[in-house]
Amino acid sequence: MFSRLLGAMNALGTLWIFALMLLVNSDIVGREIFGAPVRGTTELLALSIVGIVFLQLGHTLMIGRMTRSDMVIEGLLLRRPRIGRLLQGIFHLLGAVFLALVFYGSIAPFQEAVEIGEYVGAAGDFTAPTWPIKLLILIGSAATCLQYLVLAGIDLRHVLSSETETAQ
Repeated sequence: MFSRLLGAMNALGTLWIFALMLLVNSDIVGREIFGAPVRGTTELLALSIVGIVFLQLGHTLMIGRMTRSDMVIEGLLLRRPRIGRLLQGIFHLLGAVFLALVFYGSIAPFQEAVEIGEYVGAAGDFTAPTWPIKLLILIGSAATCLQYLVLAGIDLRHVLSSETETAQ
């Protein structure tokens, strides 16, 4: 069920990228042909990049595509699987802690954005509220934190099961 949620968030991010491509192309055509850009394109792009990253972060981790240096860990997983899994589990727990900190640090800015009606753009020209993106940061960081915990649990199970196999 959780993996489906992460997949849906990833798909939403992909659709959002497609919509941004349409927006940028419309802005270019508007500038070149009609001499009138699409208002707010720059602001929407800036907000969207952050939203898309946090929508797709958990799924990226789940499918093993998160950027990291695997040189040491891959060697350990092949030669010393228990130690490799233990080290990878620690890595996953640290990832969960980091994303929990991102979540915690994003609560107050989200609340403030809602309370004061924070927006980007210029009044009278184009404005967009920032709270939806700040909400996506909360949702994405929570989902990624949970995915890190799932991966840490898998690693811990492997470490414990290899200990019981060795003891028998």
